[in-house]
Amino acid sequence: MAEKKAKTQKPKKVKYPDKFTASSIVSYIADKHELPKKHAKDIIDDLYDVINAGVMKGERIPVGKFGKLHVRVKSATKSRVGRNPITGEEIKIPAKRATKVPKFSFTKNFKEGVLKAKVKKVVR
Repeated sequence: MAEKKAKTQKPKKVKYPDKFTASSIVSYIADKHELPKKHAKDIIDDLYDVINAGVMKGERIPVGKFGKLHVRVKSATKSRVGRNPITGEEIKIPAKRATKVPKFSFTKNFKEGVLKAKVKKVVR
């Protein structure tokens, strides 16, 4: 009977960190699920390793409720003649080969949620 209570017990309520850094996220996960910090860090690192391996295989990897991560092939461009906007001088723009670039596609729900998000002012 004690085993059933332990399995149905919900994780305890933990306050979100003030600053979102790698170590604060690990601390949050460890506190919420009552795990040692090293174990929580290992779990998060394993998650990143699995995502990385999937992307490198060419898969579209779902990342929680945020979206999907994948590799996109950026098409090649031909060489062409352009103009320097300041001097008006003609210049030759060299051709570029096709390249692979990482791409993240956000879900519709996440994009809608971002519209309601608070934004901190960045002081430069």
